[in-house]
Amino acid sequence: MKKIMCLLCAIPVAACNTIMPPSPPEVILMVDPRVQQMSRNEVINAIHECEGSNMRAVPIISKRLVSGLMSDIIIDVQCYPRLKYFM
Repeated sequence: MKKIMCLLCAIPVAACNTIMPPSPPEVILMVDPRVQQMSRNEVINAIHECEGSNMRAVPIISKRLVSGLMSDIIIDVQCYPRLKYFM
């Protein structure tokens, strides 16, 4: 009789365990057509500014379709702290 009671108690608990995992959120890529490529001189000046303040320059790169091929363009240069590893 105890075995039957245990099985009857376990059935509702097992039924709650069949919840489906949530689906990943939909991600939509929004492209701003007004984004302009930085000129070579602007990129060089931005890198020198970062290095002058003892930081590292990290270019933010986008893609543009040029003559049917995808080409990388630099749209911004961010300054981040230098990474220092102690060994």
